[in-house]
Amino acid sequence: MKLIANIYLSLFITFICTNLNANTLSEYSNTSEFSTMQRVRIDFESPNGFVRPLLLAFTSDDSATDGVDYGYDGANFDQFPDDLFWMIEDNTYVIQGVGSYVDTKQYPLGLFLTNSGTIKISLNSLENFNEEIDVYVFDNLENTYTRINESNFVLDVTNGDYINRFFITFSNPNATVNNEISNGALSLEEYNNEALNSITYLSNSNQLVIKSNSIISNINIYSITGQKINQINNIYSKEVKIPLQLNYKGFAIVKVSNQETQHSKTIVLK
Repeated sequence: MKLIANIYLSLFITFICTNLNANTLSEYSNTSEFSTMQRVRIDFESPNGFVRPLLLAFTSDDSATDGVDYGYDGANFDQFPDDLFWMIEDNTYVIQGVGSYVDTKQYPLGLFLTNSGTIKISLNSLENFNEEIDVYVFDNLENTYTRINESNFVLDVTNGDYINRFFITFSNPNATVNNEISNGALSLEEYNNEALNSITYLSNSNQLVIKSNSIISNINIYSITGQKINQINNIYSKEVKIPLQLNYKGFAIVKVSNQETQHSKTIVLK
């Protein structure tokens, strides 16, 4: 029998109580902002059957950020052998409050396993969205996007700590390519021959080298949380070398647009 962590209520109380003192608690909980906050509820099932609920909440007025926000983020105080958390500034959280919903953003997870085995990540519910949104688990190691709206992300994992490997995101940059291939518009070989991009980051020289079989129009570089950190327009070449002088280190997403398609790759800036 699965061991279910019934902590939704405590998470809710933590979220409220850390945000306001006792004098304003009832006033805030009755506000329209709180009642209409968009929420994504995620469940993680560990190899031993323990279920950890996680909450991601969007504030339409951007009153929260992707960093640590007092009153919006709920820190983890548990010590279970196998667990999954939101990673915010290198610390673990069970609740993350952020700004308004943007489908290109990615929110990092931290997976900590004492026991090897099968893990599952599933979508529990969506709240206060006008229409259903896509929710994906991005595996940065395998460069795969698994939509969890109707089926779970399932993976056999050996014990250890996994930081900057798994992310929750809301768009799949590979979807256009996959649709073309599955619909028979292009075979995989034809697609590779037509529009393959080579995106390489040279850490020694701090250069980004991009090669394409078609004309590159622009390049955008985003932080893993979706913030644009660099943009190069009007390239109009099939090959480009870009020296990077950015005040940013860590995982970044490079998106390359050419005349017909868009490609992306996650790199580590050093």
